[in-house]
Amino acid sequence: MSSRHHRSNPFEPDALSAPEWNSQREYPESELMRGLQLASDTVLRLATQTHAAVARGDAVSAELARVSLEKQLAVTTRLIDELLFDGETQHTTH
Repeated sequence: MSSRHHRSNPFEPDALSAPEWNSQREYPESELMRGLQLASDTVLRLATQTHAAVARGDAVSAELARVSLEKQLAVTTRLIDELLFDGETQHTTH
């Protein structure tokens, strides 16, 4: 197993709960960027798994992948907000 693959990685869909991000930056920006890259890669992988399950007509697998994808998108969105808005929950998008 490579050092890149950790079972306790919060960006993997098997993680039991998404990490909570508070309004103050707890991690250096480089760590957040690395986390965003991992989270984005996971979103892509889960979207691909969902597509494949739907294509083969496997409703159970498609639903499981969809639920994981939904959770992963929430994690990824929080990371983006942390990077763009310094963790502020109130921001305006145009």
